[in-house]
Amino acid sequence: MRTALALILLCSTAAADDAVSVGAALGAGGQGAATYGALELRLDAEWRGARLGLGARGVWLDGVFRRDDWSRPADAVTILRALEAHTAHLAIAAGGLAPSELAQVAEGYRAALDDHLRTGVRGAVITTPVTATLEIDDVLDPVLVGGQIAWHLDAPWTVHAASAVDPGERSAIELGVARRWDAKATRAESGMALVGEPHAGVAMVAFATAAADRGGARWTATSDARAGTGTLGAAFGPLYRLERTREISEGAGVGAGLTASVAAPAAWLSLGVRARPNGALATIGAGAPMGRYVQGAVWAAATARDAAGAAELRVAWAKRLSSALQVARMYATDAMMPAPVWSVTAWFGAASD
Repeated sequence: MRTALALILLCSTAAADDAVSVGAALGAGGQGAATYGALELRLDAEWRGARLGLGARGVWLDGVFRRDDWSRPADAVTILRALEAHTAHLAIAAGGLAPSELAQVAEGYRAALDDHLRTGVRGAVITTPVTATLEIDDVLDPVLVGGQIAWHLDAPWTVHAASAVDPGERSAIELGVARRWDAKATRAESGMALVGEPHAGVAMVAFATAAADRGGARWTATSDARAGTGTLGAAFGPLYRLERTREISEGAGVGAGLTASVAAPAAWLSLGVRARPNGALATIGAGAPMGRYVQGAVWAAATARDAAGAAELRVAWAKRLSSALQVARMYATDAMMPAPVWSVTAWFGAASD
């Protein structure tokens, strides 16, 4: 989680247009009962709108090098930290991906709830009548393989299909229709969808989204209500990598979710809540990423049983020098019985540009 949830790079400043930057950072702190030390090397490049970030990190717990991070030749794929490229109709991103949003089948799913690197791939095709995306959260340990496609019919109607698959565990398939309303600085959309989960159930979903530009910020609200059988919104959420290690409640009932957010040039804030058969889930995200000298971000998700999240404060002392403080509550989701672990790390970094 230290890497996946941190929203600000520690060891190098962003590369300028058509530029290359190399950087290094030292981290020291604690993870659970162990001392934590790390060395990270970075290379970031940008060329004609495409961005590439490469990095390698060595971790020492109680002074012992953590070999599990590099025990297989395939682990070399984690060197790819960020890849972004696009044309008028195609786009691709790879590395540590932003949380997954796939219609009504995946909401805010995060690939990492620990401090291990996850390398995912997401692609999109964008045309006037059709928009399609396809993604995998982690090419070495996939838990979400999914995508969605939307057909833009005669305005203002759209028909869409989406799917999310946890290989060998569960899947969800969605078919839906939506209508859009556009006005000056305001947009709204509502629709209905049918979500089927093989061997779990079928549910009807009503959903709505509204966005408005006011006071130099964009205000957005999304909501949905579900009725039927299955997980009713409990699968492929922000804590799914943890919750899948235990039994997820299924059966007949109802579920609902609401998210409200505001984004301005200087900062953003998002609050969410979801009622599910296996307990309510609350989320919060906030950040101030555009400060010249000080930047910060926080994310958290919690149920009555579990809570995970991370916060980071970064200070740029000079153009090439920076430091950061990270605090995280994480879970070793690869363990048989994941337990929460607190982590606090201070980073000191330098970059060439």
